[in-house]
Order: sequence, then C-alpha cells, then structure tokens
Amino acid sequence: MKARIIFALLGLGAFAAAFVSFHLTTHPALVMPPSPLQSPVAKPIALPPIRPEPVQPPALPKPRPTVRPPVPEVDLTPTNRAEYLGQLRERFRTLAAGDPRLALAAAKELADEVDRETALFSLVTEWTHGQLRAPRLRAAAIDRYGLEAGLGMELANNKDLALLWADELTTGPGRAALLQQTALALLPSDPSAALALGQDLASADQARFYNGVMAGWAGQDTEAALRWAEQIPDQAERDAALQAIRSVAPVGIGAALALQDGYAVINDLIPGTPAETSGQLSKGDRIVAIAQGDNAFTDAHSLTLPQIVQLIRGAPGTLLQLQVLGADALPGSSPRTVTLLRDQIRFKHPPP
Repeated sequence: MKARIIFALLGLGAFAAAFVSFHLTTHPALVMPPSPLQSPVAKPIALPPIRPEPVQPPALPKPRPTVRPPVPEVDLTPTNRAEYLGQLRERFRTLAAGDPRLALAAAKELADEVDRETALFSLVTEWTHGQLRAPRLRAAAIDRYGLEAGLGMELANNKDLALLWADELTTGPGRAALLQQTALALLPSDPSAALALGQDLASADQARFYNGVMAGWAGQDTEAALRWAEQIPDQAERDAALQAIRSVAPVGIGAALALQDGYAVINDLIPGTPAETSGQLSKGDRIVAIAQGDNAFTDAHSLTLPQIVQLIRGAPGTLLQLQVLGADALPGSSPRTVTLLRDQIRFKHPPP
C-alpha cells in the first residue's frame, strides 16, 4: 500500500515539472535573460558605491498670513480731539525732560492756539513740578499780556527758564511783565540782579518794569525798597522809585477804608501803623470829617473814597485830625476827634 502512495506522489511531481517546462517555453516573456556572468562576451559593469540618500524632514505647511483690516488714517475731528490733545500733552512732558530750547521751539511750531496752550502748559507744569499759581492769577495774566507771557509767569521762581521763555516767546509789554515777575522773585536774594533784568527793554517798557518792581518790592519789604531807592544817584529816577513805592506803601495812618452809606468806614488797621498803635481807632468807625493840621475840618460825607484817601495821605510826621463815629454810635451822636501823625507804611511779607 505504501509503495503505491509513494509511486503516486512521484508521478505527480514529474507531471508538475513537465508542465512548468512546457509553459516557460511557450511564453518567451517569462523566460529570464541569461546572466552576464554566464555570457562569454559580457564585460563586468562597474557599479557606483552605494551612498545612503540624506533623509529630508517632511515639509511643514507654510503658515497662512494673518489677515488684518487696514489701519484707518487719523482724522483730527472733534470726536477724537481729546485723544489728540492727550497725546500732545504726553509728547511735551517728554520734551520737558530734555533741552528746554528744543521744547520751546517745538511749541512755537504749533499754529493752533489750543494746541500751543496745551503744549506750553504741559511744559510749565513739568518744569515747576506742579507748583503753579492760583488759576485766577494765571487767567488774569493771560488776559492782560497774552498766552505766552501769562503762562511764562509760572516760571518766575526759576530765573534761567523764565529768561529763556521770555527770549523765545515774548515781546513788548508781555516780555516786560514776565521779566518783572522774575525780578520780584529774585529781589529777596539778589536785588541788583533783579533790577538788571530790565536793562535791555525799550524805554517805555523799561519804565513800566522798574515801577512795577519797586511797587512790588514795597509790598514785600517796604524798608528794603526804600533803602534801595534812596541810594539812586539820579534825582528823577529816585523820585520815580519813591513814587512807585508809595503807591503801594503810602505815607498815612495805616487804615484800610471802604465806602458805606456815604461814609468812609475803617475795615482794618495795619499792625505797627499810627492808626493801630494810637489806640484811638477801631474797626467799623466812620470818618465824618478830616482836617490837615490845625486847619478847619472838611466834611467827608460828600467825598468819594479816592478823595478821602488823598486827604489822609501826606508827608511823614505831619498832623492829621479826624472826626469819627463809632460803629455802635446812636443816631444824633456827636463825633469824637482823633489826632494822628502820619508815617511811612511799611510792609514785610514773604514773596508771592
């Protein structure tokens, strides 16, 4: 039995080999070409050395560009005017930290008055570290002398900056007023340098400068102003200086007056003056008549306040008589007579 199975398998193998041989000879496309190594005329082929190809990283996709909307142009209309002025303030705050000449030159280029005011106010605020005068004083100065001179007065306590401001931005009366304020601030420490600030002014402006300085000095320190004026060699200049001083610190009795119901009423008594030291006058007293020395009394009820003030003032050491009624005097009461000697009113205040 086994012999039959083996014979059958051998017969099947022979049949498969015969089939493959017949199929290869009848299909040339499947016949393998002869190997070059077996051909008697084939030459060996020199193969190039095998080098590994560099491994390229996979290409990453390019990022898509971010699409942004176009930036609109800045339109300086009232809707964004506040933002523009805010940026202008910041710009000049930065300029204030650098060369002041460049900062002032940049401000001069601003044609719009509001822009220029914003820029200049930013500069003075930075340069004074916020130590500004009262708004009413600043507004009055701007109204009288113009924007540049009025704002420049904020720098009066800084001589160098004030002079630079005056040179770069002001002319005429405004320049004289700014130099005057600077001189007043400088008077307590250096009177000579203060008065020298007006030397290059025009004659009319120079006169206003000196009168203003002497009057202002009289309000700060009357005694010092008088000593300086008395040393002026030129008689006309000395008289002008004394007149300016006495326009603020006059020769009189030292009573502040106001007009009420046709009478000059004493509102206040200046300490150290004849009106205060005599002990004869009080606040609220009404002046009904005035006499020069031993002369007859002049009814004061029909006079204006400037006329009354003029009668009270005079030369130092001269006699003045007043008839007064007390604030609590009953109707029909007789006035009392007060006799005083006029004196130079002297103020002593710190500079503003």
